[in-house]
Amino acid sequence: MRPSRRALLATAPLAALVTACGSAESTQDPGSTPAGTGSADNAAFPVTIEHALGSTTIEATPTRIVCLGWGSQDALWALGLQPVGVPEVTYGGLEDGTYPWWEGHFDAAQTEFLPNPTSGEVPFEQITALAPDLVLAVYSGITAEDWTTLSRIAPTVAYPDQPWLTTWQDQATLIGRAVGRTEEAAALVADTEDDLANSAAAHPALRGRTITYVSADPGTLYVYLPGDPRVDMLHELGLVDSPGVLALAEQEQTFYAEVAKERVRDVDSDLVIGYGMPREELRADPVYATMPAVAADAVAWLEDQSLVSATSATVLNIPWQLERLLPLLDAAAANARG
Repeated sequence: MRPSRRALLATAPLAALVTACGSAESTQDPGSTPAGTGSADNAAFPVTIEHALGSTTIEATPTRIVCLGWGSQDALWALGLQPVGVPEVTYGGLEDGTYPWWEGHFDAAQTEFLPNPTSGEVPFEQITALAPDLVLAVYSGITAEDWTTLSRIAPTVAYPDQPWLTTWQDQATLIGRAVGRTEEAAALVADTEDDLANSAAAHPALRGRTITYVSADPGTLYVYLPGDPRVDMLHELGLVDSPGVLALAEQEQTFYAEVAKERVRDVDSDLVIGYGMPREELRADPVYATMPAVAADAVAWLEDQSLVSATSATVLNIPWQLERLLPLLDAAAANARG
């Protein structure tokens, strides 16, 4: 069965979205401030941020921030701030419902999980109960109607261009502006870009290799496209899109494309990175095995669900994922033909 656009997004970063948690009744004092180090630049306010759904003005330093979609909380934590509400982790999380790279950042006493329902509906009542003064949906799929409703609750910043297509750099930059920490956000982005550049230099076998990032099941191949943060971060490691992936990107207006199984050779590349069916089944499948990268085992297969999620890059999770992803890519490159 073909997954919905939202479900495909969910498998990485958020994977199979499941039933929401219960009541989000706040246990915090609405006048409390987020934990963190440093302070916002009060002179930055009021600030107006333009985005795909309109214009949002934030009058003063926000102290109660709710995050929707993917990754906004990561940028806040990297800036030394604590949100009061974040989406429930439903895929790739630890037993306590957090991601591994949240260690040392997430504080259950200050931050409440919001339901992350399969329907994609925004939990307006729970958000209202948290009494936010800012909602961040910078990398999300909220609709114009959602944004209008959320804006009645608190100033809401949506994605800069298209739903579910926000780079980790834009996410950190927009959030930095929204919370009055523009310079700190710029420094975080610059430092992370340096880390990626250093990683690329330290792994020259990846440079110029073509890549296809897939979600594979026994019946269909789903291919992530340029513009999706999963793919764009691979570019920063020196990898490039295959001609077939570029051709798909010209036809699609979203972050992925469905490729019929009999057409899998259309997206041949030096390396395949992905997740889904077990690696052994992928390699044993008579159709997928016709792909040269699969036949040669030039495959970086993500069997750790947390790593699958992390490849939807954020300024906070990039160091965590590079430590685990680069060895897989190096092993795939060593097996690549040519």
